[in-house]
Amino acid sequence: MPAVGPIVVKNFASCGMNDYHTMSATNLESAASGAFATTTDGLSFRASRAEAVPRASDRRMVWFAWSVVLLIVVLRGIVAFTLPLTGDEAYYWEWSRHLAWGYVDHPPAVAATIALFSIFGQTPGLVRLGFVLCGLVASIALAGCATELTGDRRAGAVAALAMALTPLASLASGQASPDGPYLMFWSLALWFGARAFKRDDLGDWVLLGLALAGVLLSRVLGFALLFGICAYALRPDVRHVWRRGLPVALGVAALLYAPFIAWNASHHWVTLLFGLVYRHEENHGFSAVRVAQLFAAEAAAYSPGIFLAVLLLAVRPRNAFLAWTAIPQLIVVTVLAFFERVEIHWIFGTLASLCAMLGVAYVEASHRLKIVWTTICVVPGAILVPAILAVTFAPIPIYNYVNRETGAQLRNGGPFEIMTYSMVARDAARLARAHDAIVMTDGYGLSSVMDFDAGIPPVVIGYNWQGRESRGWYTDEERPERALFVDKEPLATRPDIAKHLHRACASVVDGGVHPYSFGGTTPRAYYFTWCDGLVPDGIAILRWEREGAERNEAVRPRANAPGSDA
Repeated sequence: MPAVGPIVVKNFASCGMNDYHTMSATNLESAASGAFATTTDGLSFRASRAEAVPRASDRRMVWFAWSVVLLIVVLRGIVAFTLPLTGDEAYYWEWSRHLAWGYVDHPPAVAATIALFSIFGQTPGLVRLGFVLCGLVASIALAGCATELTGDRRAGAVAALAMALTPLASLASGQASPDGPYLMFWSLALWFGARAFKRDDLGDWVLLGLALAGVLLSRVLGFALLFGICAYALRPDVRHVWRRGLPVALGVAALLYAPFIAWNASHHWVTLLFGLVYRHEENHGFSAVRVAQLFAAEAAAYSPGIFLAVLLLAVRPRNAFLAWTAIPQLIVVTVLAFFERVEIHWIFGTLASLCAMLGVAYVEASHRLKIVWTTICVVPGAILVPAILAVTFAPIPIYNYVNRETGAQLRNGGPFEIMTYSMVARDAARLARAHDAIVMTDGYGLSSVMDFDAGIPPVVIGYNWQGRESRGWYTDEERPERALFVDKEPLATRPDIAKHLHRACASVVDGGVHPYSFGGTTPRAYYFTWCDGLVPDGIAILRWEREGAERNEAVRPRANAPGSDA
C-alpha cells in the first residue's frame, strides 16, 4: 500500500515555495531510481527512459490503490441510496426545483448538481448521485495533477488514495452538499492548472477557466484558489503566462461567473454579504484554545495521520504550485478561528491541494520513509472509513451493542432522527388534508424534508434567514384559514413563536406530542400546534415582517442556522 505523508526526499535540497524544483539534473541522480531532469517550465520532474517502464511492484501498488479508491466510491453510492435525506439535503433539493444563479447562502452549483439527475425520479439516492460522481472525478483529477507534476503514476495513485481515505471527504462525496462540486472543481483546477503552466496549451487554459468558474459557483471560499493561482503566476519563472494563457483562463472564469454576480446585484448582494460579512459578525473574542480545538476536530474528520501529513507539508511544501493553492486558505481559516467559530470543512480546498502534494512527495521517498508514512497515514484512514460505513449499514445492531455494553442513551433519537422524518411527514400531511390546513415549521430543513417525503408545500415561518428562499414559493399574500405548526420543541419553550402565533391566529390549540421511534431507539418527539382563523396578514406576522426593529434583525443570518456554511 502506498505511503502518504510529508517526506524528506533523498538527494533533494531544501525545497520550499521560493526555490521550488531549481536543482540540476546532476543533483538528482540516484543509483536506485535512475536519472531525473527538470522540465523547461520548472513544474515537474520526468523520469528517464530507464524508468519509463514501471516495475511490477509499482504497477501492483497503483492497481491496489485504485482498487481501494473505487471500492470506497461504490460504498459511498450504496450509502447514498440507503439513507433518507437530512434536512440540509432536502433544503438543497428544494433549490433544485427552483433553479437560479444564486441563493441566500450559497452559489448555485449544489442545486444544479441535484437537478442533473432529477429527470430519473425522486429518491434520496438520485438526489445524492451527482455528488458521489463528484467524488470520483475529484480523485481522478487529483491523480492527474500529481502524475502531471511528477511523471509517475504512483504519485497520482497516492493522491487519490489519500483523499479517498479521508472520512470527511467520503461524507462530502456521499451526501448532497456544496462540498461535492467544490472538491471536484478544485481538483480539476489543480490538474488543468498543472498542465497549463507546463504546456502552455490554449485548451488547458480554457479548461482551467472552466474549473475555476465551477469552484467559484460552488462556494464563496473558492476565491482562495483564484488568489493562489494568480499569486503563483507572479513568480519570475512563470510570469510569462500573464502575456499568454492565464488571461484566457481568467476571462473564461469571469464570463461564467458573471450571471451569479448579476443575480446578486439584483438581490442586494445577498450571497456575497452572507459569506463574507454577515456570518463573521459574531466575535467570540481571541482564543488560541478554539484553534487547538479546531485542529483536533479536523484531525478526527480528515484522519489523524493524513491531517498530520498535510500540515507538515503546509510547513515544508514540496511544490510551489500546490503550495500556493493550499496555504492561503489554510491561513485565512486559521486566523478566523482565533476570533470566531469556523467549520472543519472550510479547508477542503487546502486538503485537496495537499493530498496532491502527498503524491508528489511520495515518489521521492526512501523505502523506509514510505513504510513509516504508510503506517501513519493510511492505517488510521483505513480503520475510520470502514467503521463509519459499518455504522451506516448496520446502525441498529451497533447502537444496541453500545447501549448494552455502556448504557449510553441517545437524546431525541440522536442521529436516528432522520429516520423519523418520513413518519412525521406522513402524519402531518394526513392531518392537514383532513382539516384543510397548511403545514408550517420554523426550520427550513424540516419543512423541506417533509415536502420531499410527503409532498407538503414548504411554508417556513420565523426569522430563519436561510428560509427566505421559500417565501417566494408560498408568499405573504396567501390567505389560509388554518395551519398546523410542527416543531421539535414544546411551544412553551418558544415564547417568540408563541407570541406571533397568538397575534396571527384567532385561536391557538395544542395538537399534542407525537413521538416516533426507529428500530427501538429513543423516540423523537414532535410537537403539533393548530392555528385557527389566520388573520389576512397572518403569514407575514409569523415571518416577523410586521415589526420594525425585529424585522430589521430578521434579515441578518445566524451563524449556527441550518445550511449556513460558507
